[in-house]
Amino acid sequence: MSTDTKRTGRGTAAALAVVELAVLALIWLSWASSYWSWDPQHYGAPPGPYLQKAVFVPAAALVAAAVAGARGVRTVAISQLVLSVAICGILTGVKARGERAYESSYRDACHSGLVCNAPPPTP
Repeated sequence: MSTDTKRTGRGTAAALAVVELAVLALIWLSWASSYWSWDPQHYGAPPGPYLQKAVFVPAAALVAAAVAGARGVRTVAISQLVLSVAICGILTGVKARGERAYESSYRDACHSGLVCNAPPPTP
């Protein structure tokens, strides 16, 4: 493998990682923005639909790893595999925190006067 090919693999790996992390950041920002309100009876969106969208990022990373492996670009294949595993681990940890934030937001809205006779809607 020539030096030019190695640089291309590193650059491609870095570009893919930046794009994937940017997509995750946009998904997180769209979920977090549902909590920004001056209305005390407002509560944010459940995290479930946003997490379902975020699962496509590690799936795309696995596809990119398979394509890179088939083309013989080891740097991209390995980096995409590592990124996919890391994102799956992060999403697993974020799920519980997102559900707690949603329940807390819903509870706060109930305490401020929102009619809440039922438990919070399931995420």
